[in-house]
Amino acid sequence: MDLRQLAFFVAVAEELNFSRAAEKMAIVQPALSRQIQQLEDDLGVLLFKRDKRNVALTPAGAYLLTQARQLRLTVADIVTQTQRVHNGQIGTLRIGHPGSALYSILPDTLVTLKGRYPDVTTSLAEISERELFESLLSHRVDVGLTREVNTDSRIQSVHLFAESLALVVPDTHPLAAGPFTGLEQCRHESFILCSLDASLNYGRLLMGLFEQSGYLPHKVYEANYGATVLRLVEKELGLAILPISYQHGSSLRLRFLPLPTKTDMYVIWRTDDLNPVLHNFLAICRETVALLETEAFAITT
Repeated sequence: MDLRQLAFFVAVAEELNFSRAAEKMAIVQPALSRQIQQLEDDLGVLLFKRDKRNVALTPAGAYLLTQARQLRLTVADIVTQTQRVHNGQIGTLRIGHPGSALYSILPDTLVTLKGRYPDVTTSLAEISERELFESLLSHRVDVGLTREVNTDSRIQSVHLFAESLALVVPDTHPLAAGPFTGLEQCRHESFILCSLDASLNYGRLLMGLFEQSGYLPHKVYEANYGATVLRLVEKELGLAILPISYQHGSSLRLRFLPLPTKTDMYVIWRTDDLNPVLHNFLAICRETVALLETEAFAITT
């Protein structure tokens, strides 16, 4: 028994007339009769009681009609769902990101993704830059937002935008009232900074700022998560340098003083990843950047 035979059976069962059923199925009547006979032989049951004038379903035929109709609906649903998976309308996406992405591109991207593809399941993980690349290659995440430049052929990378860095100070700090002219004014301050590992682009960028200002920072705390850094600065435990996007949505008692240096944001994913949800996400990322450019996020592509 196959789906084609079932379709012929349903046509005859609904029409109770072989000629009309054959016309409906665009098949000659003798061929249709052979298909029904073959189906009955395969099942070992009589599906129709027929004579020269009438065709009627047997109890077995009536049961099969009910099941065949349900099966056709199931098959149609399988076809539809398979197409939706192919189009990225159903699936999962695991995103690794720095904390600053939650204050810039990520929320609006997720809103659009949810509105356009409500049956996609998304998980988020705020992880360090170094861990992000490892997580991507070990398939713990599917896509990442990062400030690191990719040099691995196994990973694809697209530049999304650049944004200014900012000196973050408590709102009670003298610099909060201005004027602020540069990091040269912070020579004797304590800093809360991320790891300044020379192998990380972001660490080198920060070190370059201090070197240009003629001193090395006095680092009193090391923290790689922006939310932690912000709270420590608010408690007057030191100053920090963070992407300026952190000022959006922050209700802490802080001031963000723009610096002339910019930091880049990239989206990265595995080169061989065929997940259609991923590629929908990448398209939405680009759309979001275009929208943010028209708002007060101080970003540039």
